[in-house]
Amino acid sequence: MAGIIRSLVSLALAGLLTLPGTAAVQARSAGAGEEFRAVWVATVYALDFPSKATADPEELRSQTDEILRGCADMGMNAVILQVRPTCDALYPSSVFPWCRYLTGDQARPPADGFDPLAYWIERAHALGLELHAWINPYRVTRGGEEEFNALAPNSPAVLHPEWVVKHEENYYLNPGLPQVRELVIQGAEELVSRYDVDGVHLDDYFYPGSDFDDAAAFAQYGAGFGDVGDWRRENVNRLVKELGERLHAIDPELSYGISPSGVWADRRNKPEGSDTTGGYESYNAAYADSRKWVKEGWIDYICPQIYWYIGHKSMDYAAIARWWSDTAAGTGVALYIGMADYQAGNSDPASPWYGVQAIQAQLDFNDTLPQITGEVHFRYKLLAGNQQLSALYRQRYARPAEEPIPPSAPPSPTPAPVPTPAPVSGGAVALNTAEHNAYIQGANGCFRPNDSLSRAEAVALLARLSVDAQGQAIALDAAGSGGFSDVEAGAWYAPYVAFARQYGVASGYTDGTFRPDRPVSRAELVKLLSGYFDLSGGNTQTGFPDVPESHWAAPAVAYAAGAGWVSGYQDGTFRPDRPVSRAEAVKLLNRALGRSPDPECPAANPFADVEETHWAWGEILEAAFSHTFARTEEGETWIEVRTEG
Repeated sequence: MAGIIRSLVSLALAGLLTLPGTAAVQARSAGAGEEFRAVWVATVYALDFPSKATADPEELRSQTDEILRGCADMGMNAVILQVRPTCDALYPSSVFPWCRYLTGDQARPPADGFDPLAYWIERAHALGLELHAWINPYRVTRGGEEEFNALAPNSPAVLHPEWVVKHEENYYLNPGLPQVRELVIQGAEELVSRYDVDGVHLDDYFYPGSDFDDAAAFAQYGAGFGDVGDWRRENVNRLVKELGERLHAIDPELSYGISPSGVWADRRNKPEGSDTTGGYESYNAAYADSRKWVKEGWIDYICPQIYWYIGHKSMDYAAIARWWSDTAAGTGVALYIGMADYQAGNSDPASPWYGVQAIQAQLDFNDTLPQITGEVHFRYKLLAGNQQLSALYRQRYARPAEEPIPPSAPPSPTPAPVPTPAPVSGGAVALNTAEHNAYIQGANGCFRPNDSLSRAEAVALLARLSVDAQGQAIALDAAGSGGFSDVEAGAWYAPYVAFARQYGVASGYTDGTFRPDRPVSRAELVKLLSGYFDLSGGNTQTGFPDVPESHWAAPAVAYAAGAGWVSGYQDGTFRPDRPVSRAEAVKLLNRALGRSPDPECPAANPFADVEETHWAWGEILEAAFSHTFARTEEGETWIEVRTEG
């Protein structure tokens, strides 16, 4: 268990000691690292875990193992576990009492000091699954007054009754109070500081209704807001923005996302809204301005719950999915779809939800929108109890046959400081390790270090670093597109995609697409790079428990680890399916090129979102400027920044 619990100090050093997974988990990958495939596991009402309240560690372990094995069997690569359902915790916390749905009593911990969350993380990672912590920020009760009266003495709602508002029959923390916002954030900081969770996930429970009794808070804190709705939205916005900033300050690799109700607003009420009518609009009902969170880039991913079928008269799944795809495009925020698996399996042939046909049609539709990079399914027991659904996902989420580059081989026992690349495609193209040319760019003065690296960006980086057999830069075909159906000739990345196909650096999918916006996983990027090196020998022993010898990327990962490009996490895993961020990709590329950052580089930092304290600051500048250099015993020193004409 010691490998799961971690301190703030170790988190601060993570960027220096490892090649992290991703700071913005825009899309988790399945198989070849292409999609986020997750299942919500609900603890409220003991819906999924545990099946009934118990303090028995063996029973809790057994149920955990059963659920995780079931998720892995269906081809999922992530689990979103509800760890804070009602102002409580599924783990020992100094901020919240124990979850009543776990043991039946907020004052009763599991026996023998058992930590359920630590076990979930340990077992999930052993199976190659990510574990995301699902938080309900404001809800205190689901069982009304009886539950409220039974709250533990250390519950924040008991310690601070002035923070609590009764709405209808239940109780909520007041989102309009700064103290409440700070409580939610500190609780999440404790969680991320102590546990190796892959992400923090908020659902759609913000304000419970428009008649929420917050008049006193509005009078105290609403100065400058003429409309209580605008003030409420700003309260939620502040939480969303500050929570992300403070969690990423602890763990830059963390995936931070929110799953709002599927409809932000109808077009008839907001011109920017979706082509829907008469439904639940989260902008006005929950005061959740989810569109703004995406446009401002405050979150790593958005996961709208689109719980209607394709062709619905007023809430058409396809129309809503297109709206979210358009909303997320170009923002760097990943888009996953929350799927209504609970609707599937209707026995009436006349029902739109008969069998699994509606779900299958939605999955097919998702594949037509490149911006959609995954799905999250509600919820585990409903999937596991539906044989048709389980079979659909086992088939649907099987690993794609296509692999980016043919398998490669092992590291040498003692890798050279600067590995010698072998030309790709019969000597036609190789990596340029002789010069230190710039190969990364920003946009609008920002680098977006925490955004995941897309397939288009990956091949662009490799094209800029490639030279022909004579050591000359590769001439790109400006009009090329590689012949892929989803790559338009005028797109910025089209020449790079054409380069990748021409020289065998990366290929497409069996359906004729390239999927340029899809994130690249850790294993994928390692394998793309390994294609440039002479890896004869066939070693597949990576040293990572989650990259066995049978893994499709084992030879490449074995080489990369031996050559010093990558290292594992504190728990010994590599997490091959985890998307790689732009900052992490730069670090990996620099290592493969034999380039190291100069702590006293003379170039001025051009990126407003990369401070000198950022763990990848030197790596990014090393890749952002062309320069001449000298190699010394201590490393490399810049001689001058070279301006290219």
